[in-house]
Amino acid sequence: MWFSVGIALLVGQALATPHSLQKRQGNDCPPIHIFGARETTAPPGFGAAAKIVDDLTKANQGATNEAINYPACGGGTDCLGVSYADSVKNGTDSVATAINDFNKRCPQTKIVMLGFSQGAQIMDNAYCGGGDSIEGVKNTNVLISQQALGAVKVAIFMGDPRYVAGLPYEVGTCQTKGFAPRPQGFQCPFGNNIKSFCDSADPFCCNGNDPVAHLQYPNIYGDQIKQFVSDKLK
Repeated sequence: MWFSVGIALLVGQALATPHSLQKRQGNDCPPIHIFGARETTAPPGFGAAAKIVDDLTKANQGATNEAINYPACGGGTDCLGVSYADSVKNGTDSVATAINDFNKRCPQTKIVMLGFSQGAQIMDNAYCGGGDSIEGVKNTNVLISQQALGAVKVAIFMGDPRYVAGLPYEVGTCQTKGFAPRPQGFQCPFGNNIKSFCDSADPFCCNGNDPVAHLQYPNIYGDQIKQFVSDKLK
């Protein structure tokens, strides 16, 4: 009985046309998928970027979202002592794996990347390459596959420790750099798809002394972020 059922299944699969297989895949895949990565010590989910992720999902019919699964740690006891550097290394790989795997399943889906603080750092690392020597990311290659890069339409970084003032995709009042800045002369090869937000009072992406400022990007720049994403998804 098992043998006859197995043969029937194989025959059915063999008779399925490529068109029907592609159609079935298309029905399972959203038109837009938003990847979000939270800030240090935030519980699993989207952290301080949750409202923007929710707004973008609702604004684009059929869109779905997914939080990057990574430690988001800074060495505290609440993270069992996982260091910031180890969290960044884990997160950088997790971003690339999540996007590459999703793109293999849904190659026609448009991808949005959105990261906050450490979450921005790991997305910056994975999307732009160049390594992250301060945190021990030695691989300087762009970690997102060539095919998946074609699906990534826009990337938003908020409070990114890799921020360096003066790059064409940087937005905000910060005139210096974060605590894990990109080296002099580095520029993301996909800068046309990026907006990176940092203000001068922020002590993490800039040299300010107001931790509250680090959490204000969705409030200050939310409309600008949503408009940029909308424009890139057209």
